[in-house]
Amino acid sequence: MTKIRALMKKHQGFFRIIRKGQNNMAKKRKFQWLIELLLLIILIFAVRTFIFGTVTVKGSSMEPNFHHGDFVMVNKLAYHIGTPQRGDIAICWLNSGNREEYIIKRVIGLPGDEIDFKIKEDGWDWEYELYINGKKQEESYVKEPNYQAGTVEYPFIVPENCYFVMGDNRNASTDSREASIGAIEKSHMKGKVFFRLYPFDSMTMVKNIEKGR
Repeated sequence: MTKIRALMKKHQGFFRIIRKGQNNMAKKRKFQWLIELLLLIILIFAVRTFIFGTVTVKGSSMEPNFHHGDFVMVNKLAYHIGTPQRGDIAICWLNSGNREEYIIKRVIGLPGDEIDFKIKEDGWDWEYELYINGKKQEESYVKEPNYQAGTVEYPFIVPENCYFVMGDNRNASTDSREASIGAIEKSHMKGKVFFRLYPFDSMTMVKNIEKGR
């Protein structure tokens, strides 16, 4: 036993070096872990800020396809590297008068399109049908017949770099039909809705109905 103590005492400098090395390795691993955590936080922030986002649907303007409280995912890059397409479900920034908010609407008219509403021939005097570039649109996704044409002057030509958007619940939607809003500039088209996260029993990819995508 005495010999072991003497041997350890003789080589205590060696053991001290080993312990020091172990401590340095532990500190290095801790520092590396902190760096990795920081990079992960930066990555998550970048993805949430520039690539993907989430939005909670407010109101009934997109019924029957989206309801109040639905939680959806948005592709923020879609309209930076591409352009909105007719039928897209888009998140738009509305800055009109005393209203500043994000709204969810369907893209109806593209730049240069002629938008018009005409009284339905065999319907009530106040039932309107949508025409784009002179062609009547069959809109299977709307909630009910449209009784509101809005306050813009028809036929309405969508300005360059702008988009005409409407809610699927036409009679309960404030959108491009109102002169105070009009067509939405592309810079205010903040992203394309591509996935519904909640409610869980309605979780699904959001497809462009017109293009089946």
